[in-house]
Amino acid sequence: MSGDLKSKGLFSILVLGSGNVIGTIISAVALILFSRFMGPSEFGLFSAGLAAMQIIIRLSDLGTNMAAERAIARVHDSDNKLADRLMRTALYFKLGSFTLFVVIAWLLAPWIGNSLLHITDISILRLAIVLSIGTIFFEYSTIVFQSTHHFAQVARITIAQAVGKLAFGLLFIWQGILHAKEALLIYGLLPGIGALLGWTKNPLSTFSLPKTWRRDLSIILKVAKWTAVAAVAATLADNIDTLIVQSMMSSYDTGIWSGAVRIATFASVLGWSVGSVLNVRVAKYHHKENLDEYLKKSWKLSLGIFLLILLAVPFAELAIRLTIGSAYLVGTLPLQILIIAAGFSGATTPYIALFYLFDRPQYYAYAGILQTVILILGDILLIPIMGLLGAATVRVIVRIVILVFTLIYVRKSYVSYYSVSHK
Repeated sequence: MSGDLKSKGLFSILVLGSGNVIGTIISAVALILFSRFMGPSEFGLFSAGLAAMQIIIRLSDLGTNMAAERAIARVHDSDNKLADRLMRTALYFKLGSFTLFVVIAWLLAPWIGNSLLHITDISILRLAIVLSIGTIFFEYSTIVFQSTHHFAQVARITIAQAVGKLAFGLLFIWQGILHAKEALLIYGLLPGIGALLGWTKNPLSTFSLPKTWRRDLSIILKVAKWTAVAAVAATLADNIDTLIVQSMMSSYDTGIWSGAVRIATFASVLGWSVGSVLNVRVAKYHHKENLDEYLKKSWKLSLGIFLLILLAVPFAELAIRLTIGSAYLVGTLPLQILIIAAGFSGATTPYIALFYLFDRPQYYAYAGILQTVILILGDILLIPIMGLLGAATVRVIVRIVILVFTLIYVRKSYVSYYSVSHK
């Protein structure tokens, strides 16, 4: 591995990581204001709507984000035309799938709200469904910019949408009109508006659908048939417990839980930022010596991420007091457990990056199904007994199982990859 590659990789991590950290801090400040102004019950309704929005986003995506990024990362640097066509094809696929799932979700909203979530105001769910388009566009933009190595653009739009959330949050609080629906408007619209700022210089040749879209789509769908399961499962893993708490407990408990989850999410930024850069770079390591060198260092990176995140555990109560407020202090212990879960999740990211090189897209599906099954069954069993502590404990169990599964699958994939390549 050359010094030039190392310096570029480090610079990319610093740029993307800085943008994510700054954006997350600003978004965290916005959520502090939201939670303090609305209180646990109203914040719980907002969080339930936000969780529903995230699920719609993942269903509309159907794994094409991950599949397109992986396919583009594996494209030879000189074949820019193929990468461009893949990104444009992914855009049109997203628009079509979004339209389909919005119609289905809109029709099912009354049954979901009344029977499953015990939300009487169905307009909250329908608003969340429609507004998901903003985040879908934002995520697509980050894939385009990351795949074309415009990491600074990702940092800019991440910060821009966070600043927008904070600014409009302050405006609505000043006017005294910040409630669940208004908060959903902010969180639904601002990511899309922020993403638009990054397109002042279009990295795509055009927005038209390529004439070769059938062939290009087949490249994406070859992987997406696995990553679709993984993407939906991962989103369920991040949001289904919020909906289960809303269903089995109350909006107040959902608010407490969501406040703890939001703070714990901040601890996950480090792992996510490192992973975003490694995903693209590891896909280029076709020489065994480069990959072996990466593997020798990956355990140190993994342990470092875990330990850095773990340092936040003793400060959980202080974090709640300084952020979402003393009304949420009953969530201190769940937050501490969630930070530990974030540590295990971050420790897994250096190994997940290897699947951008190994031709094992089924890993994402297997891991997604595994964590979703454990999460749902665990929540159903432990939440009635332990309440929010049960939900947090299940997250730790899920992250440990996924870490172990990933290590086993990496070893198996490594052996298979080089046994095939040396035939």
